[in-house]
Amino acid sequence: MRNVSKILVLLATITFAVSCGPKQQKAVADIVVAYPDNAKIVFENDYVKAVEFTLKPGDQLPLHQGGARVIYALSDYKIKWTEGGETIEKEWQRGDTHWHDAIDHAVENIGDTEAQYLVVTRTETPLPETGDFDVSRDASQVDSENATILFENDIFRIIDVKLDPGESQPKHEGIYRLIYSLNDYRAEYNYYRLNTIEAEMEESLIHWHVPEEHSVKNVGETPAHYLIFAVKK
Repeated sequence: MRNVSKILVLLATITFAVSCGPKQQKAVADIVVAYPDNAKIVFENDYVKAVEFTLKPGDQLPLHQGGARVIYALSDYKIKWTEGGETIEKEWQRGDTHWHDAIDHAVENIGDTEAQYLVVTRTETPLPETGDFDVSRDASQVDSENATILFENDIFRIIDVKLDPGESQPKHEGIYRLIYSLNDYRAEYNYYRLNTIEAEMEESLIHWHVPEEHSVKNVGETPAHYLIFAVKK
């Protein structure tokens, strides 16, 4: 009887200690809603979601959910990154591109400069068929002098395109993709199925394209610099 009493007392003590112990931090489900001054949705459809993040020195984002995503650094910055119980410090330069698997994480700007970066997440919605179009004849393959692959995995191919005034890209193919302008420029687009059009592109403008064959020419007075986020699946 005494042994039973001791066991009951021991179990009660353990239960009390666990209930009074430190509680695990719950991850914020939607960081854009929770921190609108630091995170802004710049594009969203059934297939992708693009969010621009801006963190001033000292700004922190608590533990929050994040899907499988590619990140492009829009500035030079230094951050403290926490995920899976581990914390690291990392410096990024403008143009750096990297991948993160889906995991809860926290971020803190520990540098002296503003941290700006673009996060593009692939949703679970299947893409429509692309027909005969694929990445084997995209801008990076037909114009390697002006189009450079920054990152590629089985989901995304990220291409950096730079065209000086008067320069053009020959006819090439594009699959489903996001285009993100890195500066202001004016371009002429010649689409196989449409007429030729000219468009003014502003810095940070982002838009979606379906599979098509086309050519591009910089008809403005400033260099044309933009990113292609080609969605492979």
